[in-house]
Amino acid sequence: CLIHFIKRSEMIPKDTEILVGTYEEFLLGYKIEKKLKTKDEYEFTPSFTQRAHIGPVRCLTGVNKFIVSGGSDDMCKIFDLVARVEHGQLTHHDGTVACAAGFGKSYLLTASDDNSVAVVKVGSWQVEKTLYKHTAGITALAVHPSGKLAFTAAKDKKLITWNLVKARPAFITNIKGIADILVVSPDGSRYCVGLHRRIDIYNLETAGIEYTIDLKCRPNGLVFLGGNQIVAVAGESGKVQVHSLIEKALIKDFEAHETRVRCISTLPEEDEENSSGKEDRGHILVTASSSDHMIKLWRVHTDSASEVKCIGKVDTSCRVTCLTTWDPSMKGAIKKKRKKVAGTDQQQNSTQTTPKKKIKLSEDNKESGSDSERKEEIVIEQEVNDRNSEQTSKKAKKKKKKSVESIAS
Repeated sequence: CLIHFIKRSEMIPKDTEILVGTYEEFLLGYKIEKKLKTKDEYEFTPSFTQRAHIGPVRCLTGVNKFIVSGGSDDMCKIFDLVARVEHGQLTHHDGTVACAAGFGKSYLLTASDDNSVAVVKVGSWQVEKTLYKHTAGITALAVHPSGKLAFTAAKDKKLITWNLVKARPAFITNIKGIADILVVSPDGSRYCVGLHRRIDIYNLETAGIEYTIDLKCRPNGLVFLGGNQIVAVAGESGKVQVHSLIEKALIKDFEAHETRVRCISTLPEEDEENSSGKEDRGHILVTASSSDHMIKLWRVHTDSASEVKCIGKVDTSCRVTCLTTWDPSMKGAIKKKRKKVAGTDQQQNSTQTTPKKKIKLSEDNKESGSDSERKEEIVIEQEVNDRNSEQTSKKAKKKKKKSVESIAS
């Protein structure tokens, strides 16, 4: 019974990590572990510290077993979280890498101030496609859960919906402002655009605005809580607001940091048999601030009566610019090219190489009476290719005979 109780109390999967980028050019990682003899408290254990860029870290995302960071030095750094080493770097952009997003376990999308969006294959790290349409630097990027659409916003005050199947723009929308946030709902039916002092939530089917959240400050982040109907919004005011998209109203708000909330995210939860118990426990939010250098965990319920509780925090001693989470379930096998069978290689080589012709000449002279009869026999041996491996070693012989009669003078 005691073992069952401990198993139910652990909501965060094992080896879950929180990774942050900082103004001080560093990339920090923390593992989350449950405190012993506590009901609902967690502690942060530093997992690694790496100087990633020559300048502030602008974006951070996790794809497969890798963490990819983009900085103001026009580079993307790749870190392997399984081997705990720096895997490499990408230099396909000519401007500050402003945002990055991963799709599944095979693709990475990066956007930069050079007005381009790059689609990179994970594993080979080759740029599959580069998309150009914006006339100014890109500020926000989001990928649809289906992988067929992507959304980008730039300083040219345009929102472009990309058709990733055909690698071309599907829709271009003029928005009144520069968007800093683009978030797509888990089911793909909504997407959120964060502008100056407000967040507009669009319906993908009607392409119209369903709900507008007035923050009275610059928005810095938005996440969906446990589905597609409830969102948590953070901004420069230091408070986190929880809104319902069904009721289209504010459910609750709470003071997360002293000055402002720079980043906000959610932690994955373990699936359990009793879904009602899962709803009662609420959701876990992660917030970070560049002013007080803190990363905090919050237990948030979606009703208006319950209180929000801080269940863990750590001081990074750095100004946080971006945040992401990673857990071992994101790992996946990278497909490699299959090795060709030796027999098929021999067949292909035999069909590709052209054989040499061998010509043999033999002459036989015979005289009978006054007349002389000369017979000339020409034997031509030629190697002929056949696709069947059994007949490639055989030689086909062709014989031609010519008889010429002449009267000797």
